[in-house]
Amino acid sequence: MENFELRRPLPVGTAGRRNPGWWGVVLLIASEGALFAYLFFSFYYLQSMADNIWPPSGKPPLPYALGTTGAFLISGFFMWFAERGIRCDIKWRLWLGLSLSVLVGAAYVLLQLLDWSVEPFAFNSGAYSSLFYVITGLHMVHAIVGIAIFLAILIWTALGHVTRDRHVSVSVAALYWYFIIVVWLGIMTTFYVLPYLTPR
Repeated sequence: MENFELRRPLPVGTAGRRNPGWWGVVLLIASEGALFAYLFFSFYYLQSMADNIWPPSGKPPLPYALGTTGAFLISGFFMWFAERGIRCDIKWRLWLGLSLSVLVGAAYVLLQLLDWSVEPFAFNSGAYSSLFYVITGLHMVHAIVGIAIFLAILIWTALGHVTRDRHVSVSVAALYWYFIIVVWLGIMTTFYVLPYLTPR
C-alpha cells in the first residue's frame, strides 16, 4: 500500500443543510420543547387552581427581564447575521456575529442572575417560586450550552473547518439559539407580562 500525505485537514461535519446533524438538533428541540411545554402547563394549572392572589408574591420586577428580552432579540439578529455571512462566504460576518452573540449571551446570564437577586421569594417558598426557578434556571442552562457551542464554532472557524460549503455547525447552532429565544418569549409572557394584564 502506498503512503500518502494529507495536504489539508479533513472537514468537520458533512456538507448540505438537511444532514443528520440538522435533524438531530430538530429532534432535540422537539424533546426540549415538550419539556418546557409540560412545565408551562404545570404553571398554568396551578394558576387556575389558586384561590388567592396570583402570583403570590405580587407583580414581578421588570427591569432585568426587559433587558434580557432585548438582549435575546439582538442576539437573534447577530446569529442570523453570522449564518448569512458564512453562506455568502464572508467570514468576517461569521466572526463578528458569533462573537457578539457570545457577549450578548453572557449578558443574559448576568441579567438573569441579577433578576433572581431581586425576586421577593426563595426557591422553596412555594409552588410558584419553585416553578419560576426551575423554568428560568433550565432555560439559562440551555443558553450557557448555546454560548459554549458558539465558542466551539469560533475555534473551528479559526482552524479552517467552517467554510461556505461546510457550515452546518453554524446552521444548527442558529436553529438551537432561535429555539432558546422563543422559549424566553414564553417565559417573559408567562412570568412578567401576564401578571400585569390579569386581575389577580
